[in-house]
Amino acid sequence: MIKAIIMDGDGSTITQDNKLPDNLRDLICNNPQLKWIMATGRSMDLLRATPIYDYLSDDIYHIVDGGSCLMYKSGSIYKQHLLGKDEVDIFFAKLQLQHTNWLYYSPDGYKAFVYTTQDKLKEKANKISDFITITENLSEFRDYLSTFPAGKIFLNVSQEFDLSGVHYQRNENNFDITKHGIHKGSAFIDMLADLGLQASEAVFIFNDSNDLPIVNHPDLSGVIKIKVGDYLPNINADYHVKTPYDVANILRQII
Repeated sequence: MIKAIIMDGDGSTITQDNKLPDNLRDLICNNPQLKWIMATGRSMDLLRATPIYDYLSDDIYHIVDGGSCLMYKSGSIYKQHLLGKDEVDIFFAKLQLQHTNWLYYSPDGYKAFVYTTQDKLKEKANKISDFITITENLSEFRDYLSTFPAGKIFLNVSQEFDLSGVHYQRNENNFDITKHGIHKGSAFIDMLADLGLQASEAVFIFNDSNDLPIVNHPDLSGVIKIKVGDYLPNINADYHVKTPYDVANILRQII
């Protein structure tokens, strides 16, 4: 019996134009006995801006910040794995500003900090939240990290550069920098243990390379997996659908 539906957001259950398919919304609303849980690289402040947020379960935490934080919709943090000083130092030693579009992090799911020198990205950041602090000074951004430590730093680049020694999950030009050994897969394991569930009692909906720590985790092989889209042609799943609009039909069969 399926008891939990764990969902990636962008491209899996949320369309590219930031819409939640009506059939998926209705399925969630009609099955409150299930845990509807998000597993996303977004921080909670960015998750609140999505159309699926209001329909997620309130009584269980969600996997946010690439697995570095387990947080309830209320903003209460259940568990958080912060980047260590040495890990932050290694990251900044590798950072190449000429290829960096922006850095972003949210320490608590409410306030957030951005480094960028690009006016268009400043405008984009200002539209996300009223609680974002933007700086063009990298030293100032590092000072924010010292005062408000991060579980994940989001890096967007214009060109790839060497990040050896840095732990990250990548999706095209986006990098989620987290503590070594911390990712969506490690958070998923914690969540199953806390809920007292077997892997076979959970469904995971995914579409991207930053979902692979769940898909490829040996302890999660029993999870029923639904792959959306064709971004991962070499990755097998129990079900494969074309778009988020097709997810609800498969879920209805499973549950």
